[in-house]
Amino acid sequence: MKKVILLAAIVLSSITASAQNYNENEYLPDGIFTLEWKFNPFDYEGKPTNMAQLNARMFLDEQNAIRFGVGIGFDRDRDEQSTNFDSRSVNSSNYEVRNSTTTIINKELSLKLALGYEFHFAHTGRLDFYTGAEAGYLGRFYSASKETEGNNQYVAPNYNSVSNTFDNYEYEKSNADRTKFNENGFFGTIFTGIDFYVYRKLYIGAELGLTFNTGKKANGKMTIEGGKTETENGSQKINETYKYSSDTGLRITLNNINKTYRYEADEVKGHEGTFTKLYIEPAIRIGWMF
Repeated sequence: MKKVILLAAIVLSSITASAQNYNENEYLPDGIFTLEWKFNPFDYEGKPTNMAQLNARMFLDEQNAIRFGVGIGFDRDRDEQSTNFDSRSVNSSNYEVRNSTTTIINKELSLKLALGYEFHFAHTGRLDFYTGAEAGYLGRFYSASKETEGNNQYVAPNYNSVSNTFDNYEYEKSNADRTKFNENGFFGTIFTGIDFYVYRKLYIGAELGLTFNTGKKANGKMTIEGGKTETENGSQKINETYKYSSDTGLRITLNNINKTYRYEADEVKGHEGTFTKLYIEPAIRIGWMF
């Protein structure tokens, strides 16, 4: 028991001595290289990118630092929609049953390369305040697919019709709604932020930036493969497949008589050009000093 009390006294004495030698300024950067993880934690309409960014910064002195960042983001959204109609409960001898299922998958890849400068203008205890600017490359890349399967049955006295359809859409350089298209551009950001040094080498921070983004937008490409089979009273009436590409604007339909004709509504082209955006970017950061 005496040994335990003696050991506790030694540990307590050591902690007290360390506390007496504590200097808050030791938590603040001074010619230190850091690595940090930076991300936008807020989900809101018009959010510029869904990405996490790895930043490195080198303090040239107590107030000046340069930083380099690499950001990569990936987002995959899946939506399934179903429609169903059944009139058998109204008239069991003359009815229609319709079912269809549509699955939509949107993918987004973002890439960001940034080089910037920070000016650390104030230190208060464990808090470090800074402002600065950065610029670099920002690209957004999209792809999507939409698959629809449907079947329909119509029954009347002495009549029975069954049909099945499918339509598979593939989108390149755009999302399925064709509201977002591939972008390659330049960005510039002015920002201000604050770091809180939790421990000698660990810090957390918050940052708020105003970003100007400009660049070029690409045309999207859409291809469709679909088909339909239909039987009436057990005999096949229609067996048809078709293919369409927005590159050529041609839809090729194969059935009893092969046909090739131009698809009039070119739904994806016409979006190529330049763009300009201005938005606010909040960020949370966690870093480690070396």
